[in-house]
Amino acid sequence: MWKRLAVAALLMILGSASGSVLAAPAGSDPGPDVDARVYIFRGDLGIFFSTGMDYLAAELNQRGLNAGVYPWENWKALADDAIAYYRAHPHARIMLAGHSRGGDGLVAMSWRLHDAHVPVALAVAVDPTRVVGKIPPNVERFINLYQSNNMLGGGAAQPTRAFHGTYATVNLAERIEMTHVTIDKAPALHQAIIPKFIEAARYHSPPPGSRIGIEYRVPAGAPIEVWDSGMQVSASADDTADTVGRRYGVPAWVVAQLNKVSAEEHIAAGRTLIVPRMAYAPGTGTGDPALADAFVSVLLSGIKPDPEPLPEGTTEVSEKTEP
Repeated sequence: MWKRLAVAALLMILGSASGSVLAAPAGSDPGPDVDARVYIFRGDLGIFFSTGMDYLAAELNQRGLNAGVYPWENWKALADDAIAYYRAHPHARIMLAGHSRGGDGLVAMSWRLHDAHVPVALAVAVDPTRVVGKIPPNVERFINLYQSNNMLGGGAAQPTRAFHGTYATVNLAERIEMTHVTIDKAPALHQAIIPKFIEAARYHSPPPGSRIGIEYRVPAGAPIEVWDSGMQVSASADDTADTVGRRYGVPAWVVAQLNKVSAEEHIAAGRTLIVPRMAYAPGTGTGDPALADAFVSVLLSGIKPDPEPLPEGTTEVSEKTEP
C-alpha cells in the first residue's frame, strides 16, 4: 500500500497544472500495428481529488498504450494536439477519459475533434457533472459510469441524434462504498474499463450490426460489468429474465432492467428483447476472438488494487449543446 501511495505522490508531482505524459515502461510495446493516444482528464483540484485518473494512465502505459493525464481545462489545446497527431498518423486511435469535470471536458474535446473530422475510438466518462454535453457522432464507443444520487457528479451523458456508435451508461448509485471523489479510484471500475482501451487500440471499429444504446443500474453486491451496447433477441416459450440471461451469459437482473420485466415474470414467446453485449466478444466477427481474449487477458495480468480514497472536493461545469 505504501509503495502505491509513493507512486501516487510521484504521479501528482509529474501531473502539474500543465499536464503530464506518463512514459510506458520498457518491454510493453504492443507492436507496430498499434498506434494509440489516450488523453485523460482530471476534474477541478484534480491533483487531489481525481488521482484515480493518474492510476488509470499508469495502468494503461504499463500495458503499452500512450496515455497522458491533464487538467480538464486544457481540453482545447489537447484537442489541437490530437488533431495534429491524427493528421500526421491517420491510422492512430484517439481515446479519451475523464473524471468529474474531466468527463465534461472530454465531451467538449470530442466536439472539437468532430469539427476537424477526427474520430474518437473510445470515450469513458467517470461521474461527469449534470451539465455534461451531448456525445457527438464521431465517437465510436462511449461509456458513462456515474452515480445518479451524486450531486457533485451524477451526469448521464446522452448521444446526439446523429450518433451511431456503441453507447452504455452504467449507474453505480447502489455502490454506497463509492462517492464522487472515490469512484475514479475504485479497483473494480479500473478492471472493468481497462479492457475497453486495449480493445479500442487493438481493433479498428466496432463490428457491424445493430447498436442499441443501453442504460442500467448495477445492484448492490453485484460485480461491476460494463457492456458496450445491446442487441435484439426473441424470447422463447416459457422464458424469464433468468432463462434469457443464462442463454446469453448475462445476469438476470440486467435482462429484467433492460426489458422492464420482473425477475420471475414469464415473457411471451416471440417478444423482442434487448440483451447486453460486448463489442468484441466471441461471435462478433471481429478478427480471431480467441486471440482477442488471450491478448486482453495477458495485458490485464497484474492489475493491483488502488490505495484508500482521498478527502472530498467539489465540481461543476459547461456543456456543448447539440448542433
